[in-house]
Amino acid sequence: MTNSAISKTFQTPTSLNRDHLSFCETTVKSVQDWVSSLSILQLGDSSKSLFNALLEISELECSETLRFDLIQALHPNIENVLVSLEKHFSSHGLISSDRNEHIIELAMLMRSCFAKIYLDITHRSHYQLQHQKFSLFAFNQKKNLQTARAFAAFYALQQLTALLFQQQMLYSEALPGQWLAANQIYALAVQHDFHQNNLNQVKASGHQLQNIQQAYAQLVLLDIFNTHQIRQSEINALYECSFDWARLIQVQPRETGLSKYVIDASQDQRPTHHKQQNAHTQSVFFITTQNLLEHIDNTLNKNAEYLSKNEKLFLNPALKFHVQNILGNSSSAERQHERYEYSAQLQVCFGLMTAHFYLSRAKNFVETLQMSSRISMPSEPRLSTSWTDPDVTSTSNSKILDREAKQIYQTEVLDISANGYRIKWNGETPKNLRTGEFILVQENQQGQWRGGVIRWIKQSSEKSLELGLEVLASELFSCAVRLKAERYINNYYPALLLQNQQENEIKTTLVLPGSQIFKEQQTVYLRLGKEEIRIYLVKTLSITQSFIQFEFELLNDQQQDLVDQFIRQQADELKNHDLWEALK
Repeated sequence: MTNSAISKTFQTPTSLNRDHLSFCETTVKSVQDWVSSLSILQLGDSSKSLFNALLEISELECSETLRFDLIQALHPNIENVLVSLEKHFSSHGLISSDRNEHIIELAMLMRSCFAKIYLDITHRSHYQLQHQKFSLFAFNQKKNLQTARAFAAFYALQQLTALLFQQQMLYSEALPGQWLAANQIYALAVQHDFHQNNLNQVKASGHQLQNIQQAYAQLVLLDIFNTHQIRQSEINALYECSFDWARLIQVQPRETGLSKYVIDASQDQRPTHHKQQNAHTQSVFFITTQNLLEHIDNTLNKNAEYLSKNEKLFLNPALKFHVQNILGNSSSAERQHERYEYSAQLQVCFGLMTAHFYLSRAKNFVETLQMSSRISMPSEPRLSTSWTDPDVTSTSNSKILDREAKQIYQTEVLDISANGYRIKWNGETPKNLRTGEFILVQENQQGQWRGGVIRWIKQSSEKSLELGLEVLASELFSCAVRLKAERYINNYYPALLLQNQQENEIKTTLVLPGSQIFKEQQTVYLRLGKEEIRIYLVKTLSITQSFIQFEFELLNDQQQDLVDQFIRQQADELKNHDLWEALK
């Protein structure tokens, strides 16, 4: 099995060259008996047997209604095996071992072939319905063929959505012909007016999505969310919520004033932003997401209205911010700055806590607070657990970074843009290499360290990744914040002040841990060395699971001199401090 076999799945026609099945009789009862004999404990053997059975049924010379019934007999077991295999997608690093790579390839090939058999059933059933003459006595035969066509189209889109989810979890691209297959299936259903039939009423079933239009809307929605820019846990969260959100998406053959995306069903293309000047053909569909955007906005209210338990479970502030940004910004999917070829070595370290450690001249967080024991907790002090960082080990009175968290990595720059880099990553990936992670970057060991964020990740050539890094600021300084009035050590959180030149003005913003306790229109205490001032968090500029960036104002403007003096002092100290020395 090779990657080339997977890539050809949707471009290679299936030959019907088999007159019987090798593993059982060609009846639904025989297939059911055979599959019940498989051991669920032997995942390797059962997955191989089911995959071979899937291929044989796809090549069997038989009626399409029989083929549909045969594959339906295997469907639950194939799905269970795929779910087991797909656990490897998120439980290992982004660059996998050879063994894990084989498991991923098997899951990808199995899922794509599962989709392909339903696609074939749909197209062959449709061809027979269009070209075969049915007598008055063949009414049931025609009806069964129509039912097979509708359900096969639905299951094909369901499997293509699951395949896209696989690819997003691996930060990889769609296969050649994958989008064309999905677009053609939906266009066929629309053309013959069975895209809105409630399939739960046709057969007594409990599908979360009721019809083909909702299944296609879910597929489109997952792609629109541009998931190269979010973490695997967030990709999974969006997938779970998409079952509820599909009903809020409108897919229409005509454009309206709210049309935001467009799909040409005759092309192997994903959804793109709708532009008024585009030339449209009969095969074009327009996507409206306004209802979903308004729904997400409503979840930000004090009395948030959710559609389901999944939304309550998965929709954190970072994910809401991402969805709002994607659906509310007409240019969110388009590049803001042109890239230029550039060759250099870039040093990178990961995490807000790591950045705070190095910018504090290799001091642990509690040391930077410069607090006397008299204002510590009466009992054994420890930092607040409301902010947790999986890459940091807690002790009784401090957070100590482990060796991996302190590691500075050498990477290769592929190209640059006005505010960032595209880099190549080879070899094993550290556990904190994730989208949305705060980073420090340095172009050479004598250069200035700058603060940034991992904006996106994509699978590149074998055993390598491409990362998009955005530089947020060239001037950044470590500090701390607290919410409560009491000056106890466990009330403090690490923070960074970022400074940027905007036109003729220097803009100062605050970066805080990605915790849900920090919100707009909130007053917090900013600790600068031994001094503390009260500030007001005005506007959220960015939210990820790693950090939140705020615009802020001083409650007492006369304390601006304290901020300026602190920044000047920090800048002078950092000029004489080498982060590399802290590793020795």
